Amino acid sequence: MRHLIFLIAAAGVSCARLFSNPIDDLAKTAPAELVKQMTLEEKVGQLIHIGMAGKAMNPALKADIEKYHVGGVILFEINLGKGPEIKALTDSIQDVESKSPNAIPIFVSIDQEGGRVVRVKDGVEQFPGAAAIGQTGDEALAHDAGFITAQDLSALGIPFVLAPVVDVNNNPANPVINTRSYGGDPNLVTRMALAYASGVMDASCIPALKHFPGHGNTGTDSHTSLPTVKQDLAQMDAVELVPYKEGIKRGFPVIMSAHIVFPALDPAEPATLSPKILKDFLRTKLGFQGLITTDALEMKAVADRYPPPVLARKAFTAGVDVLLLTSSGERTRLMFESLVDGFKKGELPMQDLDRAVERQIELKIRAGLFHKYKMNRPAWSTNVQEAFQVREEAQKKLRSEIAARYKDGLNRTISRASISSLRKAYNGVGQRADAKLFLRSPASVQQAQELGLEKQVTVSGFPVGSAAAVIAGFCRPGAQCPAAVIVELADFDLWRWNQLVAEMNDARKSNRTVPVLVGLYTGNPYLNVRVPSDGAVIGSFSPTEESLRALVYRAFEGGPVREARLVLAEEK
Repeated sequence: MRHLIFLIAAAGVSCARLFSNPIDDLAKTAPAELVKQMTLEEKVGQLIHIGMAGKAMNPALKADIEKYHVGGVILFEINLGKGPEIKALTDSIQDVESKSPNAIPIFVSIDQEGGRVVRVKDGVEQFPGAAAIGQTGDEALAHDAGFITAQDLSALGIPFVLAPVVDVNNNPANPVINTRSYGGDPNLVTRMALAYASGVMDASCIPALKHFPGHGNTGTDSHTSLPTVKQDLAQMDAVELVPYKEGIKRGFPVIMSAHIVFPALDPAEPATLSPKILKDFLRTKLGFQGLITTDALEMKAVADRYPPPVLARKAFTAGVDVLLLTSSGERTRLMFESLVDGFKKGELPMQDLDRAVERQIELKIRAGLFHKYKMNRPAWSTNVQEAFQVREEAQKKLRSEIAARYKDGLNRTISRASISSLRKAYNGVGQRADAKLFLRSPASVQQAQELGLEKQVTVSGFPVGSAAAVIAGFCRPGAQCPAAVIVELADFDLWRWNQLVAEMNDARKSNRTVPVLVGLYTGNPYLNVRVPSDGAVIGSFSPTEESLRALVYRAFEGGPVREARLVLAEEK
């Protein structure tokens, strides 16, 4: 049973076989029959996924679901309370649509990537993000993190996981992807991201590979402006497209488009709005037949180019199946009415609408939503119901196996394995008693206490005073200099850290006695981070509690820390 889907995928068998045959057969035959029963308005509504305000069902959201029969609702941190509140919210969302004669369950989705992109804080294990998991190089860890994350989300009524990021971060100046990527090596990204996605599917949830054709080589953020990636097709084929081609080969079901212009494929329109990229290249050339969702259509890269009615038609014409909004209300109305009008007038092809809705319904069947919420069930047979029960038992067994596999727990195992050293390997600080620690976060202080270092900890964050004063304070005349000074760093500390490193290096060149300097860094390793000539910067690339603990732990325990496998900017 261990890693069933992951092992199937690794053997090159399509992930369309991820469920037992009765469910698979139902998912193949039922969508077309259900679509025949739907009105035009109901079908158009399935194309649109919306956001919401507040943490509970409200009249505006209820009205939009009832009027537009939306296919999905995306949740953000502002919508989320404690676990039971989240479950009550998702149940209430499904309950509104269940009253429709042709009720189709709603895909509740979320960006739960781990690390610094986490929406649900209660009820879901807080794993490190993609860059950290990528540093482990261990596909089994990636799979198990994907499985546990998705199963936790599913229990809260969230089966559509808008992860993993399969962008290859080969541009150190990338302002938006960076640590959201598994790394700068396309083969590493492919292995780790698809292992994570396999884990999500083992939990009967739906992963989305994002952001096609690749957001890793941008120097601007598509939330705020329209990026352009000027690589030729051969370069893209060797880097950006590697994870997607393998993901398509293995049958992963959803790809999210990027709001980026790729002149090699279409010099005029961003991928989300380009038939050349989505229909001609992704579907025809690469052979992807799954569901295509947009990134959020409120992002300025596309929202500033076209008004909502035009944007909706252009995205659909380009080949998308889901128009993802992070809001509701007027924008939803404008898009919905524009699409309905286009189909009524024959300006938009009805066969493309039917196929888009069939793709979405198929995934909702595979995710068990019709079974779970007992809506408008297709012709269930006894063996289909039994298949769902068998699947649920198998998932419980896999979760138990994962819990038993890691003596320190999966999260702690991943977090400790992910710690890497910037630009050079790090062999440890030597004697614990000779180290002075400057820590600020409760998790790192707690880990130091558990290692018996509490008397050596200063809970004040960065050392106080100028770099010269700090050196003088550490190594006063007649006093023994500490063997190592260990400092917990955040991005806002880097200017002071870089100054301290420079003065430490100069002092060492002048034959002054100075301590080894070690930075513990949770932030973006692609920023300008100076590494001491005698010392190191070890990174977690993730701000989670276990990542913070792991930094302190690996500074003293667990053997040498290897050099980070990242494409870093030159040190300045």
